[in-house]
Amino acid sequence: MIEKIDRRILRTRTLLREVLLDLAPEKSLENITVKELTDTAGLNRGTFYLHYQGIQDFYEQFKNEILEQFHRIIKKLGHTLGNREPFKDPPAGYVRPFEFVFEQKRFFKVFLGPGGDTDLSRQMTELINQQFINAYRAEYRQTNSADIPAKQQYLFAYLASAYVGTIQFWIQREFDLSPIDMAVLFSQISRLGSAHVPIVR
Repeated sequence: MIEKIDRRILRTRTLLREVLLDLAPEKSLENITVKELTDTAGLNRGTFYLHYQGIQDFYEQFKNEILEQFHRIIKKLGHTLGNREPFKDPPAGYVRPFEFVFEQKRFFKVFLGPGGDTDLSRQMTELINQQFINAYRAEYRQTNSADIPAKQQYLFAYLASAYVGTIQFWIQREFDLSPIDMAVLFSQISRLGSAHVPIVR
């Protein structure tokens, strides 16, 4: 049975994360002190050190939770590359990753945007690439990733990088398209190629 997190601990963690997202756009993690974080949150440092070793540990736990949530969402996606038609009305499962990024936009603007955490973009790319591989193996009943044709693996790597790059550009543009529009656009790019994406002027 999973032990429930004490509500006070949850409130403290949420407050500290909100303060971190307030401070991080102005300075790097290396320049944020525990004292600054806890003073701004109205907490004492002892409370912080009960749960975290320092600012980097606090951020890593925050990031890992975001990545775990993102991973749970994309694990529901299947292998659909055989379908060459882009979405017109995308299934909810393909919209959900973009909805999650939008819901957590403060985190992603700071750490996936310009000057953010390069490890985060790499980790997201690896998760998406691995999901493509897992879905392909499930569809074609392959027990070994090495059995996937090399060109197919290149395609997965390209699409995973493009997916994260598209999200980063969406962040830079202040989320100017809806999650549904993003799911449709990515399906058009990945299935038709950029030359065939309809442009509305």
